[in-house]
Amino acid sequence: MRFLLINPFIDKTVVKPIFAIEAEIPHLGLLYLASSLEKKGHKVEIVDYCIEKYSEQHLMKKISNTDAVGITVQSHLQKSVKVIVDLIKDLEPNLPVIIGGPHCTLEPKQALRDINADISVEGDGELVITKIADALEGKIKLIDIPGVFFKKNGKIEHGPPAEIIEDLDSLPFPARHLIEKKNYVYGEVQGGFNPTRGKVTSILISRGCPYNCKFCINKAITKKYRIRSPENVIAEIKEIQGKYDFLHIIDDNFFVDMKTANKILDFLIQEKTGLEIWIAGVRVDIADEKLFKKLKKAGISTISMGIESGCQEILKYYSKQTTLDQIRRAVHLARKTGIVTTGYFIVGAPIETKEHIEKTIEFAKSLPLDLVVFSPFAYLKGSPIWYEALKSGKLKKDEYAVIADVKRGLGNFTEEEMWNWSLKAFKEFYLRPSYILDQVIQAFVRRDFRIVKGGLKLLLRSDNVLKYK
Repeated sequence: MRFLLINPFIDKTVVKPIFAIEAEIPHLGLLYLASSLEKKGHKVEIVDYCIEKYSEQHLMKKISNTDAVGITVQSHLQKSVKVIVDLIKDLEPNLPVIIGGPHCTLEPKQALRDINADISVEGDGELVITKIADALEGKIKLIDIPGVFFKKNGKIEHGPPAEIIEDLDSLPFPARHLIEKKNYVYGEVQGGFNPTRGKVTSILISRGCPYNCKFCINKAITKKYRIRSPENVIAEIKEIQGKYDFLHIIDDNFFVDMKTANKILDFLIQEKTGLEIWIAGVRVDIADEKLFKKLKKAGISTISMGIESGCQEILKYYSKQTTLDQIRRAVHLARKTGIVTTGYFIVGAPIETKEHIEKTIEFAKSLPLDLVVFSPFAYLKGSPIWYEALKSGKLKKDEYAVIADVKRGLGNFTEEEMWNWSLKAFKEFYLRPSYILDQVIQAFVRRDFRIVKGGLKLLLRSDNVLKYK
């Protein structure tokens, strides 16, 4: 069979531009699905509308040469997916459309109904997609496939419960050859600093997270923490080596299993892969000088930290299990070893006051962070705090991402006030003369002017975030 796998375009009316990071990364989920399908002899094409310009003509051309379409769905991109599916159904009503991803794992039946696709997949999709292909070819029945919801005679039916892929080593490596000609060097979504450069790819070492942060939906989507063997990861890096310049490790927390992490770092140091690496998830409580020196030696140029707040009371409320002293130590060690840092902060937790937010802004400014992201607190479906609000009647079952608005009894600020706080924090952090001078100095020390160039680009954009109110 011929499969077309689609990453939908970003709805800019949903994505607010109060950020400093701009980078598009290959969609690993689709690449894993593609490799599983190819292993079974199917032909696959990938379209990524995050980096390719979406148009009806382009989509029409692509669906004219395929037997089935698969689309990944995140909750905030439902509208984008619906636009794509509606066009497909208008043009080719009998072409099977399969949806999966985080949103379908949270609500597989509702997603199928709302988006008007034919099949919805809950949970890990690599094994399921090959079985769906068998069903479409008449070899098996959809009703027998775990984690599948589908339409039949106007009703939605489903197979057995979704199954977790315990052995991640059993999966073939992502089908990177399918996106060889796609440009993941620079995106156009947010504006600002792009941590990547050259030819970019990504890798996933584990699925899930063993921690229980109150705001996080990870466990609702991944169900269980699983990790690949270091040998399997190293084999994939060897496959990447020499073909790419930049590697993005997208795990929620690279250091959950320190034994595995150290074996991977040892390989990177010994092999001298030439890869520049960005680790997307680092907990601050693992920081020590020896480890950070090792990171730098292994080629890690950038790390992202989920700091969340500058108030210990709020960190405790989030169940972060981190302290302000640990945050300070981690950020200072990163600066000392020459690693670029991004700190992620949340503004407007349900118990948060004006004083809490002001302390967080001052805390962020006190750290030698290179980049920051401030986002309003949202109740995300599947998170512990979302379930609490649902139980108390403050949220409805079909609400997926709700800002902690005081008008609904979900927090202490209006949605507009929370966005204004986020913008205030953004401006106060980046427009300090001391920060600007520091980044110019760091640019020369690191011989890397990307942050300075990104800042200039942001200032020169006609629609830049600094003009938003």
